[in-house]
Amino acid sequence: MKKILLFVLCFFCFTFSFSETLSDKAQISLLTCGSGKELYAQFGHTAIRIYDPELTIDVAFNYGMFNFSTEGFYLKFVKGITDYELGLEFAIDFFIKYQNREVDTWEQILVLTPKEKQRIFDALMLNYEPQNRFYRYNFVYDNCATRPRDMIEQAIGDTVIYPDRNVHNTFRQLVAGCVGTDNWTKFALDIVLGASADKVATPRERMFLPLELMFYMQDAKRKDGQKIVVSTTQVYKAPTKEVTTPFVLKPVVVCFAVLFLIGLISYVRRNKNMLWLDAILFTISGVMGIIVFYLSFISVHPIVSENYNLLWMNPLQLVFVLLLPFKSLRKLLSYYQLVNVIAILIAIGGYVFLPQEFNVAFLPIMLLLVMRSLFFMRYQKIIIP
Repeated sequence: MKKILLFVLCFFCFTFSFSETLSDKAQISLLTCGSGKELYAQFGHTAIRIYDPELTIDVAFNYGMFNFSTEGFYLKFVKGITDYELGLEFAIDFFIKYQNREVDTWEQILVLTPKEKQRIFDALMLNYEPQNRFYRYNFVYDNCATRPRDMIEQAIGDTVIYPDRNVHNTFRQLVAGCVGTDNWTKFALDIVLGASADKVATPRERMFLPLELMFYMQDAKRKDGQKIVVSTTQVYKAPTKEVTTPFVLKPVVVCFAVLFLIGLISYVRRNKNMLWLDAILFTISGVMGIIVFYLSFISVHPIVSENYNLLWMNPLQLVFVLLLPFKSLRKLLSYYQLVNVIAILIAIGGYVFLPQEFNVAFLPIMLLLVMRSLFFMRYQKIIIP
């Protein structure tokens, strides 16, 4: 049955892909979906609905399609060179899909002239042609929400005036509003997001999030004061489900517990050179440092640059681990750890003076690394016992 529907949809695209004129009853609306369960879906979704009862058209175009099975998908995603594509499906299928996922869905009907509707329809059909439907995805500046916004603005051909909501959130805070503030997802994102994420987002930049676009579009106006959205309807309201992380599993609790446990072990065995423990801790720190370094200096993703987490997640930690087996080098490595301690202390001070917001759960990890570095230097008699 799905193959038949797909064939019908493809036939529709081929039939109407050139010069079909929408009727006077045509209606264009902006569809907005709330947060889903998967990480990529927690930021919401946007689509454009074309409804024309006279031409029996009722479809949804969305710029959020991607394929995990694409060769090198994950490597490309980390590097920031992932290609997304414009998808097309029957509107009813779109609504059912998000209802089955239990995701809030809204529809905003736009007030457009026949010419403006036609421009949007023609632009969408042109974009959907095989040679045009793929585009280089950018999490903040070119995604499933910004493309429909730009298309609406271009169709109107006039300055769209958005409301002044008097909000001053940073990109990091906007992301936290989608994923939560005290969970492991936020913990991981705070590792990879750099100081550039702590810049206050302009109203237009905030619209990279579908819900933000919906809020701004709700009261957007033309130069003459006419509103662009005539009505907003919640097509589907998902059942309320409050997902909370148990207290004992919260990142800050787990990290302080690890600090206490390893601190206790280190004190009890303070006269033992626990190289195996140092190897584990600094390997983890070094591997994470490589990831952060790659994102900050090589990846083209926005808001991951200028990452001061490199002060304590240093790729050089792996060099330290690789050289640990050589006894003749351990005194030299202890001087490296002295520099490492200074860098981590600067990172700890960064909670106050560095232009980057650090997750509070990072603090016990930093203290843990400082502690093990000091124990290593103590064993090598570089610092006073």
